[in-house]
Amino acid sequence: MLRLLLTALIFCLFSLNEASAQPRRTLHDAGAAGRLVAAPAGMGEALRLQRAGQTVWQARDQRFEPFRDGAPIPIGGGQTAIGITGWTGGAYCCWTLHLFRPGPQGLTHVASLPLGKREPDVLRLAPPGTQGIVLADAEFDFWEAPASRAANLHPAVPLRWTGRALEADQAAMRRPVAAALGHACLETAAPEGVPPPEQRITAHPSPEAAIAALRAMDWTVRGGPAAHPGVEAARLAACLVYSGHAAEARRLLREAWPAGAPGLPETERQLAARLACSPFAAAVRAINPPGAPYLGARCNRNGADRTAVFGLDWR
Repeated sequence: MLRLLLTALIFCLFSLNEASAQPRRTLHDAGAAGRLVAAPAGMGEALRLQRAGQTVWQARDQRFEPFRDGAPIPIGGGQTAIGITGWTGGAYCCWTLHLFRPGPQGLTHVASLPLGKREPDVLRLAPPGTQGIVLADAEFDFWEAPASRAANLHPAVPLRWTGRALEADQAAMRRPVAAALGHACLETAAPEGVPPPEQRITAHPSPEAAIAALRAMDWTVRGGPAAHPGVEAARLAACLVYSGHAAEARRLLREAWPAGAPGLPETERQLAARLACSPFAAAVRAINPPGAPYLGARCNRNGADRTAVFGLDWR
């Protein structure tokens, strides 16, 4: 752990020094409609949307770059946007995708989408069979450890263009149980040379099939190449919650977890704690019945429940 922290510190210091030396850069110029400028700010950069010489929106990060070299990004409804990615600096983390499109007043900021630890170069915004953007909720990254390459649960959130902004598409989020146990929640990173996520995730036709498959796994394994069964159980549960089936998620966890195997209370606490701090929490609550499990926690970003599973030493 000490070696990991030292490595992360070195990466961070290097990126800070590199960022502080960057000159002012124009990342996108739409003429009179506005332009996007990355300007030195402290030890990082400020991304500024400027119109008529005035800054009308800005954000800060270590480094900003055009997404896909400035190519238009489909956002649904036949509309496109221009993307700029911001990077926090440090090992493995983290990126945000800022989207802009022309409006009546000129170029306008329409969304800032947290990508978590997914590098923009390997990001697949629209999985097969979908239109517009589907985002893996980065709040569920680093599930079994607070740092390093720990597993992500990536519950998926389809987004829709409202005419003014991108928001969670609650109608598209409401999926059948079989879809939630299938490929409804896919990792949005799809690196070249690696099978796409839909070929790497096991689908289950029913909750009973998923429970049986989980119970047949080796729950005593530690640190192997595959994720611990408790991580896979949590992934399926998170997708069920994000599909409007929180009660079914609780049933799956409690029936799949072998008697005497540690981790169920920690998993349930962490699931509720992560959801409470998600930018999509309101949409997830809206698609589930009132009083559904895991949806009543308050966000505490420094709370122990957010990393409760880490203490199980599954890695």
